[in-house]
Amino acid sequence: MPSIPIDVLRAFVAVVEARGFTRAAEELGRSQPTVSLQVKRLETLVETPLFEKDDRFDLTSVGAVCFEYGRRLLRLHDDLLDEVLRRRSPAAALRVGIPSELAAGLAGRLGRLRDVARPGARVEVMTGVSESLVTAFKQKTLDIAFVVGRDADTDGGPSWLVRVGWYGGNALPRAAEWPLPLALPPPKTALHEAAVAALREHQRKFNVVFVSADGAALAAAASAGLGLTPLIEGLAPDGVGKRVDRDLPALPSVTLSLLARSKALVEAARQWAAEALETLEPL
Repeated sequence: MPSIPIDVLRAFVAVVEARGFTRAAEELGRSQPTVSLQVKRLETLVETPLFEKDDRFDLTSVGAVCFEYGRRLLRLHDDLLDEVLRRRSPAAALRVGIPSELAAGLAGRLGRLRDVARPGARVEVMTGVSESLVTAFKQKTLDIAFVVGRDADTDGGPSWLVRVGWYGGNALPRAAEWPLPLALPPPKTALHEAAVAALREHQRKFNVVFVSADGAALAAAASAGLGLTPLIEGLAPDGVGKRVDRDLPALPSVTLSLLARSKALVEAARQWAAEALETLEPL
């Protein structure tokens, strides 16, 4: 049997994980026809279909084997490249992705991550919503990414639960019939959904008065009394007080997951996270 190119395996694994060719192509930074052709090439190489006919994203027995072993091979391949880079260029940049809601609390601690993961390297930081960080990681423009609200399946990287609290809102309406003003990250983000779900479950009226993907902007809005904002405990910027109010519903914990390019980076980032975040609860 001929050998299977690593890019072909990467395309197939991406399609299975994304359950779609278009989404996989976006994550890989390739065109959809290119990804489709690579999956068809894999089927040609193994001489059997990879997907069931009635649902093209349900794997055949051979497809399941290709997916399982393909993920392992991709991990080993990326481990190899990272180790080669580390030995060839010890001071190569360490590219780290941090969700906007964590940036203010973690940016000042990244020197320690560099010391653990790649001593002497410069650190390049990308902030944004978690979905964009996942895409950047899959396109190999990040070495390490922390993402909020992602499923626990992180291809070898750990996931934790982190506690969330209400912050800011110096003057809030006490009467239940008056809506709570909120400063929230965009819809479909983990903290937005956690806040809205908690308030709706307790039938508390609310009004979203400020929306931003920038965690520092949300903290500033909350500090100025514009509205309440949900923040991960232990990472709130200075000057933003936590609200302890029996009339406010408790917020559910959210998932924080680690994506890292190699096993060595996974271990380094895991160690750093344990030092930097005091509220981690392993999943």
